[in-house]
Amino acid sequence: ASAATLTGYKDEPSQKDMSCSCIIHRSRTEIKEEITVKQITLEQVRKGERFVLDGVAFVKLDEDRESSFVVSEDVVLKGIAFDTQEREDRNNYMCSGIQEGLDEWASEHEEIYEAALERPIDLLSMDGMTDYGKPEVSVRMLTVDEYRKYRALIPLTDEAYWLATPWTTLRSPDSGTNHAYYVNASGALNGNNVSNPSFAARPAFYLQSSISVSVDGDEKCSLETYDMTELLQEIARRVGEK
Repeated sequence: ASAATLTGYKDEPSQKDMSCSCIIHRSRTEIKEEITVKQITLEQVRKGERFVLDGVAFVKLDEDRESSFVVSEDVVLKGIAFDTQEREDRNNYMCSGIQEGLDEWASEHEEIYEAALERPIDLLSMDGMTDYGKPEVSVRMLTVDEYRKYRALIPLTDEAYWLATPWTTLRSPDSGTNHAYYVNASGALNGNNVSNPSFAARPAFYLQSSISVSVDGDEKCSLETYDMTELLQEIARRVGEK
């Protein structure tokens, strides 16, 4: 008998051996990405958790029976004025240039656009005027009240971004429609002239909770956290799928 036979080894590796070797030598990044990214429905995402839809990262803020209120993890349009038109209601979000910009952005993201639901947005001014009402809209921005309500769940951004809340309206005692509110990089609130292009847009809207989204898997799924037994089981599972 040959030495190879006596030692229990074959002269050439089998296809299964080669598959196993291939998996072992694959990069940790490739395996980690496969293990840690998974698809679930939006209703399964918990409040405050991050998910990805149509290549855009969001954070879930709230939910009801059929929808989830979300905000983008970061700004999407930079260097944009709230509005540049010469109108009497320049700080009315529903007539603004930034609203048109966000609509156009959403139309370029088909999955987001189709999943967004129309819901009322309260455009109450900071001095309590209700001139702009509670119109129904799908893609829009946070209001001051929503920002304060969900502040603990909203990540900071490097760019200051507009909110949909106006400073005053023409019926206000100190009437004026040239100012709206924004959030700066530190998370503090302030107001500025609507024609100032130094800020960004950050979309917030209601999405259908039944849609499929991508999320990071449990930390236990990271390759570095596997013990040897679990790692061998994972390799065996993948070999069996070949």
